[in-house]
Amino acid sequence: MNDDITAIRDELRKNLNVYTLRAFSLIRDIDNPAILDVGCGTGVPSLALVERCNGTIFAVDSDIDSVNRFREKVRILGLEERIRVAHGSVFDHSLINRKFDIVLAEGLLNVVGFEAGLAELRHYARSGGFIIIHDELKDDPGKRLIFNEQNLVLLGSFTLDENIWWNEYFACLEKRIHALEDKSQFKKDLEEIEACRRDPESCRSVYYILRSDN
Repeated sequence: MNDDITAIRDELRKNLNVYTLRAFSLIRDIDNPAILDVGCGTGVPSLALVERCNGTIFAVDSDIDSVNRFREKVRILGLEERIRVAHGSVFDHSLINRKFDIVLAEGLLNVVGFEAGLAELRHYARSGGFIIIHDELKDDPGKRLIFNEQNLVLLGSFTLDENIWWNEYFACLEKRIHALEDKSQFKKDLEEIEACRRDPESCRSVYYILRSDN
């Protein structure tokens, strides 16, 4: 993974941490919570959470480059006692072999499939534990029905509309890319920016805050 690309994405992704922390604030305080971050990427949300609470985080992602970058951040920050980063899949129960107070999935379910992925998140949440999901807004009513089917209580939700995504991420990313001489490595990012410009509503996303009563 190119360090320039990742560093810029990480820096701009921090603009959205306020919404991760807003979702986190909607669950009751837990002393020293055990948190699972599946699809953790390079760890931007996890690092925001570890500053907010006194818990520990087990972070998992299937992309080895992202995992290695996150591990390096953990090492530099001296957080090895509080954050463990593993390379693997949300479906690997031998890797993730315990229950957690809080399960976080930012952008994972639109990759692995909402219903199948949600069942895994529920599997890892202890009874009475919490699940925070950040997903595309598409088919919101259908997703809410699935929560009922999987015995999950929806405690709250809020959306990030196209203006938030454009002003706080995509417009900033476009500006940073155009300031660089070599733009070839940002082809995928430029395609996403153009897609958001053509169809702003497709950029909308939603946070769901759930309690697992299994």
